[in-house]
Amino acid sequence: MPSITLKTTLHIIYVVVIAFCLLMQMGCSNDPETDSPNAVNYTESGWRSYQSGEYAQALLSFERALNFDEGLADAHNGVGWSHLSLSLNSTLAQEAFQNAVQLDASNADAWVGLANVLYLRNKEATDFRSAIRAIDNALQGDTAYLYRHDYRSKADLYALKASCYYYLGEVQSARQETDKALQIDAANRTAIVLQSLLK
Repeated sequence: MPSITLKTTLHIIYVVVIAFCLLMQMGCSNDPETDSPNAVNYTESGWRSYQSGEYAQALLSFERALNFDEGLADAHNGVGWSHLSLSLNSTLAQEAFQNAVQLDASNADAWVGLANVLYLRNKEATDFRSAIRAIDNALQGDTAYLYRHDYRSKADLYALKASCYYYLGEVQSARQETDKALQIDAANRTAIVLQSLLK
């Protein structure tokens, strides 16, 4: 039986190691779990679940998206809305919305979410003032993000703003925002209730 020389053995080991490395590299580069588009897919899946009222599943999808791409603003936004809809943790919802607007200041939907969290928290007058500023930012943001869920038109935003002014005791500003809401949507329930309270 012919003996294998050290040179031949090293050559075989070298070939095996190179083949192994190439296989690993091919396997990693085609791994769908690490592709950035997958983070977007998880975000889209999260919004579909959210629209279906499956908020817990939506939250899981958004968090999965963030595991792959921490910089995806709309996934942070989805985490915020999911927490808000599940009434889980307003602090985590606020943090998620703040992350979203820091990553993409034009994300009007995240500004609306932040306004809602601050309005619902209402610990101090500053919460209402901050909610008003968030609504103003939403109204100046990218309209492609608006009216995706939970609110249907600017009338809802003006009504929320009017509610903030109402709780601040700023009756004139509350009336102005209520009027804006009713001009857009005469059947807006929040604005109608506020209008009767302000008489």
